[in-house]
Amino acid sequence: MKSIFVQNKLDSLHPVVNESIKRAVVSEAREGWEVYFSRLFPATGSVGTGVQILAVSHVGIKLLRLVKGSWSSGEQLRVLRSYSYTDILFVTIPSMNMLEFNLASEKLILFSARAPQVKSMVDDFILELKKDSDYVVAVRNCLPDDPNLLSFHKGDIIHLQSSEWSERGYTYGYVVRKKVIYLEDLKRGTQDFGWKFGAIHGKPGRFPMDLVQPVAAPDFLQLPSELDIGGPRDQSGRAAAVAVAVASSTVAQEFGRKTEASIARDISREFGKDIPALLPSHQYTMLEFAQKYFRDPQRRSMDSFRQKSKKGRESREVSNMLKFSKTPIQESLIEFSNSSLNKITTEMFLAVMKFMGDFPMKAQTELDVLRSFLKLCRDHEVLRDEAYCQVIKQITDNTSTKPDSCQRGWRLLHILAAYHKCSDVLKPYLFRFFQDVCRSPGLHFQGIAKACEQNLQKTFQFGGRSELPSNMELRAILAGRSSKRQLFLLPGGLERHLKIKTCTVALDVVSEICIEMGLTRAEAISEYVIFAVTNQGQNVCPLSRQNYILDVASEMEQVDSGYTFWYRRILWTQPLKFENELYVTMHYSQVLPDYLKGLFNTLPTEQPSEQQRQQVSKLAALQHRAKDSVYLPSVREAQEYIPPQFYRTLKGQAWLNLVIQHMQQIQALSPHQARAQFLELQQQHCAHTLHPGCQPEWPPLPQQGDPWPGAVPGCGCTRGELTMCPR
Repeated sequence: MKSIFVQNKLDSLHPVVNESIKRAVVSEAREGWEVYFSRLFPATGSVGTGVQILAVSHVGIKLLRLVKGSWSSGEQLRVLRSYSYTDILFVTIPSMNMLEFNLASEKLILFSARAPQVKSMVDDFILELKKDSDYVVAVRNCLPDDPNLLSFHKGDIIHLQSSEWSERGYTYGYVVRKKVIYLEDLKRGTQDFGWKFGAIHGKPGRFPMDLVQPVAAPDFLQLPSELDIGGPRDQSGRAAAVAVAVASSTVAQEFGRKTEASIARDISREFGKDIPALLPSHQYTMLEFAQKYFRDPQRRSMDSFRQKSKKGRESREVSNMLKFSKTPIQESLIEFSNSSLNKITTEMFLAVMKFMGDFPMKAQTELDVLRSFLKLCRDHEVLRDEAYCQVIKQITDNTSTKPDSCQRGWRLLHILAAYHKCSDVLKPYLFRFFQDVCRSPGLHFQGIAKACEQNLQKTFQFGGRSELPSNMELRAILAGRSSKRQLFLLPGGLERHLKIKTCTVALDVVSEICIEMGLTRAEAISEYVIFAVTNQGQNVCPLSRQNYILDVASEMEQVDSGYTFWYRRILWTQPLKFENELYVTMHYSQVLPDYLKGLFNTLPTEQPSEQQRQQVSKLAALQHRAKDSVYLPSVREAQEYIPPQFYRTLKGQAWLNLVIQHMQQIQALSPHQARAQFLELQQQHCAHTLHPGCQPEWPPLPQQGDPWPGAVPGCGCTRGELTMCPR
């Protein structure tokens, strides 16, 4: 916006008069100012999220809060999290003032007195964006055994395509009442018996329409294999798409052939979603890949004027291209259609040699070299296959004078596999290379080869690391240390020191702690989250399941060296368990602060009933026994065990007498049994609790003690789905 004003010499004395400039100003404001063209509604979220305002605009919704302005004494709006309409499946109002946003991969629950107005506005925007959209979103998983059908998971965006774009030489049909019905026999105006043809990242297939629903066109660029080549997807169009993806003219020619297209399709179906377990020993060797996609070795040697033993000589020369080189290469290993990439590939190879110690680093450090290498891979996606091939070349038959050259090469490959994935073309060859090293007893580096394979699996699954390794992490990798100890704090002061590897993600941590608590089902594990906490608990950021722990640690280190990780439960749809001691202690410590704040109890209009008094006093006695106290509680302690709205309805001594009556029955319980009984009573009386959304004001996030109070357990009552911070 400032640049528009400067370019057109606009200020308070020279107003806008040109219509084109006015349109440019409005357009810039719509795209650049986050909440300027939004309608604001009062709203609240979960405890500690800080949500105060919900903004609804033409691009999506935003969760906002008021913060003190940097340059003025007033307040300004801060965006905590944004959701585009592609993320939102639909919106419902389960109860008064409650909004439930069903997102592609989660649910978001907010509370607002203007809930009907919000729903109406969001519905109108979604309906408008769905018009003429060629995209649908999966509302359930579809994992068919038939490789001809499209596999997808809930939340995946599918690009609808016409049936005529299916591969030539294949006929699509379905078995209906034990009879095969071909698509070409169907009338064009029908819905193809409830089936559609679509693609996910270029992988096409048929799928049932009852598993998807229309969605707004995604606001991201399609992968190269799904680019519009300019017409129906014939053989040349698919070959061009693959050439863009792999940047190799040889690959394009190979994929133009029907047999190669069939092989590539089989590979894509086999490895597109799943990670290969163990590839056959007679397929997908790196030599085979080199013979197909490397530069022509004959052309590199004076146009091959000698033709004797051409086949054997070519095989030897190709294999030499996959072996260690003491001097820098002058051109890329893979034959690219764009010759200008050669200069970049030679820079990449120099970085590999420097990191391995086979070329002087001069004034650079190891981290500088690694940074430049990873930056080239990040900025030039088409060169990632080249990067893998260069490193593999330098660790194959390594004859360097540096004793640790090969080992450092494997370390570099270990890092590369953690940050960038290869293409689907190279994928089976690369996994086969790692598996060959792992299962060959006479070869060195079996351990790190297995680690490389695991890193690459994680990168395909979660997208790869984004933050460069710190000096400390890099030194640890070069020293052969594969993990570090990281502290995770659970409610009640419980601590867990877990081994964090290069590619450990938040889901791994959540699963490990859940398993220790006796939870193995995916539905149960999905209710727990890791939080990154800075500024002594003032800033709380929930991590996505795909966040890499070491990436988050690097980011948090720059903000606050005293950062911590918290482990908390945020959803409570699964029933509580009482057998595992860690499980009971963790949940008791998370629920107790909310109970003591009165969030679980209906405020008595006059005097609490006798039943309510007995229940509250028994819960107080259980709290006292949970501390393993052998003496009777005092009046002051009884006051600490009872929510304030109940305690003030009776005198302190009267409450103490009620608590002591229950202590006689509870004294025989162990602390673990007392905590379990406390949770069980809370779960039984969930139907009589106060819904958190009816609270007049959310309590502030505590500074000490239990940092995240928790949620209402049992009966499916939730404190609301947790929202994500801008990070």
